[in-house]
Amino acid sequence: MQLIDLQLLITHMIGFLIVLWLLRRFAWGPILGFLKARADAIAGDIDAAKAERQRAGELRAQYQTQTENIEREVRQAEAQIRARQRELRARTEEEQAEIRRMRTARTEEELRRMRDSARETLRKQTVELALLAAERAIRERMNDAKHQELVTQFIDELEAGRETSGGA
Repeated sequence: MQLIDLQLLITHMIGFLIVLWLLRRFAWGPILGFLKARADAIAGDIDAAKAERQRAGELRAQYQTQTENIEREVRQAEAQIRARQRELRARTEEEQAEIRRMRTARTEEELRRMRDSARETLRKQTVELALLAAERAIRERMNDAKHQELVTQFIDELEAGRETSGGA
C-alpha cells in the first residue's frame, strides 16, 4: 500500500504552479494596480479635505475680521448720528429761543412757519440718518450671516464627505 502517489503529487504540483503563474501573470498586476490606484485616490481625497479644512479656517478668520470691522463701523456711524442729533437738537433749541424772543403780534405767523420748517428739517435729517445707519447695518449683517451660513454648510459637507470616504 502506497500512501503517496508520486505521479498524482507531481501532477498536482504542476497544476498548482500553472495556477500560480496564471494568477501572477494576469491577476496580481491588475489587483495590485487597482489597490495602488485606490490608495492614491484615498490619499488625494485626504489631502484635499485637509486643504479645504484649512481654507475654511482661513475664511472663518477673514469673516471674523470683517465682522469686527463692520461692528466698529456701525458703532462709529451710531456715534456720528448721536452727535448730529445733539447738534440738531441744540440748533432747534436755539431757534426756539430765538422764536420766543422775536414773538410779537405781527411776526407770530412767520415764527410758527419757521418752527415748523425747523422741526420738519430736523425730523427729515434724523430719519435719513437713522435709515442710513439701519440700512448699512442690516446690509452688512445680512451679508455676514449669509457668509457664516455658507462656511457652516461647507464644513458640514466636508465632514459628511469624510464619513462617506471613511466607510468605503
